[in-house]
Amino acid sequence: MAPRHFFTATAILGVLIGVIWDTCLCRETDLRQVQTEKKAESPPADLILHNARVVTVDERMSIAEALAVRDGRIIAVGKNADILRWQGPKTTMIDAQGRMVLPGLYDSHTHPLQAAWSEAEGPLPQFRSVAEVLEAIRAQAQRTPKGEWIVIRYGFPTRLKEARFPTRAELDAAAPEHPVLYHAGPAGVVNSLGLKVSGITRHTKDPPAGQIVRDPKTGEPTGLLRNAYSVLKGVPGGGERLTPEQRQAAVKKLFALYNAHGLTSISDRNAGPNALKLYRDLQQRGELTVRVNVARSFSPTGNADDLIRRLEQLLGPEKQDGPTGAGDDWVRIGPIKIFLDGGMLNGTAYMRQPWPKGEAYQVTEENYRGLLFVPPEQLQTFCVEAARRRWAVTAHCAGEAAMDVLLDAYEFADRFVPIRDLRFCITHANFPSQHNLERCRKLGVCADIQPAWLYKDGDTLLRLLGPERMRWFQPYQSWWKYTTIGGGSDHMIRTDPFSSTNPWSPWLGMWVAITRRLESGQVHQPAEALTREQALRLYTINNAYLHREEKQKGSLEVGKLADFILIDRDIFTCPVDDIRDTRVLLTGVGGRIVYDRR
Repeated sequence: MAPRHFFTATAILGVLIGVIWDTCLCRETDLRQVQTEKKAESPPADLILHNARVVTVDERMSIAEALAVRDGRIIAVGKNADILRWQGPKTTMIDAQGRMVLPGLYDSHTHPLQAAWSEAEGPLPQFRSVAEVLEAIRAQAQRTPKGEWIVIRYGFPTRLKEARFPTRAELDAAAPEHPVLYHAGPAGVVNSLGLKVSGITRHTKDPPAGQIVRDPKTGEPTGLLRNAYSVLKGVPGGGERLTPEQRQAAVKKLFALYNAHGLTSISDRNAGPNALKLYRDLQQRGELTVRVNVARSFSPTGNADDLIRRLEQLLGPEKQDGPTGAGDDWVRIGPIKIFLDGGMLNGTAYMRQPWPKGEAYQVTEENYRGLLFVPPEQLQTFCVEAARRRWAVTAHCAGEAAMDVLLDAYEFADRFVPIRDLRFCITHANFPSQHNLERCRKLGVCADIQPAWLYKDGDTLLRLLGPERMRWFQPYQSWWKYTTIGGGSDHMIRTDPFSSTNPWSPWLGMWVAITRRLESGQVHQPAEALTREQALRLYTINNAYLHREEKQKGSLEVGKLADFILIDRDIFTCPVDDIRDTRVLLTGVGGRIVYDRR
């Protein structure tokens, strides 16, 4: 192009750009004027929280001074002067006095009914040693009619001073006239009378995917059962003696405690139809103070026709109980939950290498790698049929070999039905590998993790497995680079936020994720620690994303549900050890104040 023509074209282009720029400025000005007029015309806010340090947890982790709420949702976030324009004669005004305001916290993994009912008839003892366990059994034997079962539930051996299961002989000595079960999740120990009343002998067959552990020399049952409680007879369940009213009252009491520690949303990670009905009954009476995402319990057994039939039944008679995403802002249907392997805390997780022999988990076999509950081919069929019906799937998956099998099944399902938008998940996900992290990123698979396990059980697991195998135990920063992880507790027994099985304080969970400190004080793999901002996201927007609710909750942005908390310290600047002791001063759910201790 000749120089003269070049300059002429450039001049014309400049004029056009100027016109376009002026037009854009006019449109922006017009938009601002329209928004101002709409604000002036709109009804006032129901609630305004001002003079605060509002951590929005938006993409930029923006900080505001105030927010306004109307009809349960956030209508404005910004500076005090702008938000105060929304004040009306009936607006509730909350002066935060400069304190930090956060989105309501979200626990991705709870068992609230089980936890609430566990202490409805009185507090449960806290066990720190085998001796304390045996003492509690002897005391219970004194007040329990002879021949009735004594059950210690979820007594994880990793948390006892001896770091081992009690033996059958020890249980016999503590309660010779009572059948006794020391239950530790998928594995537990039964005394001699418990075996006798259940008819368990050396000739009793193992149940499917379970194991009656036998003495290698005599063939007699040792009392240890791995995923084999089905062979026991007459073992009572939890909360059986409570009336429906007592059960609901216990759940409401627990939810109020959750509110007091900043939780406004939870996921019930293994709920049947009765649990779903209980939540909906509370909701209809306006008595829910925590939003519940309900993961539906499911057994992936049977042939394809049987799976399809039961998946259809899972929708309920009125087709309102599924698939994933059904429901409303208070009670929403989450993923299908299945159990793929056992647990780290009882020696039944399915591992790539054998569990070490020894008394901790009473392992005597040379090549015992834990238990896989679902055959790989069966798992693949289930994942395909679930995805075809728009169900998300999450699987209890504690060991690294179980994760290999699970991701194989997810990849298989993805060939037939893309699963990325369904957000298939891995529950616990204790031992990923570099290869499996890459597979998760490719498939959009998320993980639901429990930081308190690192704190409570890391010391024992380090002694059992050694530092090389423990390199990949809960590697938060590695997970963060590849996919979305959310923080949960797996709260199951007792109600105290720190001494429950498992500890459910979200502040403890954040502190562990930031420090990676074990109960002994040792720091495990510090390079895998999260920043403070990441730890906050772990219990807010990340958990909302895991459950496909990030457009409704998890951050304090206009249009989202007005779930917020006011706390007594700045968790971004306070000494790191102060984070776990954070106190909640105020909790709002949908703009309604459900807890206030100011």
